[in-house]
Amino acid sequence: MDYEMEELFPIVSRLSKKYTHNESTSVTYERAQELLAAVLYCLEECYQEQGVVPVRKAMSAEEQYQAGVRLLTQKVTEIASIFNVLSERFEDFGVCCLHDTVQKGIPKFLERYDVQFCPQDTILTLDYPVLTDWSRYTGADAVYVYLCAIQKEQQFLQRFDREYVLSVLHKYNIEYREMFDNLCSVVLGNTVGHLAIQKPLGAQGFQEAEYLRLAEVFRGKSVTEITDMVRQFIRGMVRQLYENDMELAEYLCNDAKNLAVRIDTAVCYGQLDKIFLL
Repeated sequence: MDYEMEELFPIVSRLSKKYTHNESTSVTYERAQELLAAVLYCLEECYQEQGVVPVRKAMSAEEQYQAGVRLLTQKVTEIASIFNVLSERFEDFGVCCLHDTVQKGIPKFLERYDVQFCPQDTILTLDYPVLTDWSRYTGADAVYVYLCAIQKEQQFLQRFDREYVLSVLHKYNIEYREMFDNLCSVVLGNTVGHLAIQKPLGAQGFQEAEYLRLAEVFRGKSVTEITDMVRQFIRGMVRQLYENDMELAEYLCNDAKNLAVRIDTAVCYGQLDKIFLL
């Protein structure tokens, strides 16, 4: 985006007046910078939605700003809608970080988010890690991307029996309730072990002979080759168990390289039981 200050000044000035309840357009330097950032954030929202060429040709900065405000308002409504649906069946498996980030954090965001004066403020630290990199986003954009990731994780995890997931987590870390690891990655890693040797997902517990088979499957492969294998396993699983939901497949594939590195290391040190748990 490329805007002249004279285009933005009237918008910032109006916001300043609103911020001071029509008493003055004079605010502190820090507040003025924050209000300018708010305007730019809304303009960027409009740009991302519409594209720079049609926007700049057809709309003034004021019109773009107002469009951005409307888009952000709609996004907050979508966040609330996704959260309400998630809450009906949300399962944190006793993991405090996941529970606090979603069940406590999202309502706090919805209560405090200020689309007018500070839409760029994410408010939350979003401590529970997801498989999507949301770090380049802020404000409602960050929370929306993050919550969509949580939605995909819940979709994946709820396909499994709750007790099974709890058993996998317990075997991964006896103090899993206090951990800050991604649950989806832990369960997915275990699932890949089943898929790699065509072991039924319902058949729990890897035998020594099965670990030897798994070692043979991955031994001698580069991390890149293992990554490709993991992606194939994930896509095959999604086709079979999740009605070929490609958005879910792509989300889970975000963890493919991480899993490949862990598998490669585990093969080298004879510790496949640290990944393929149950």
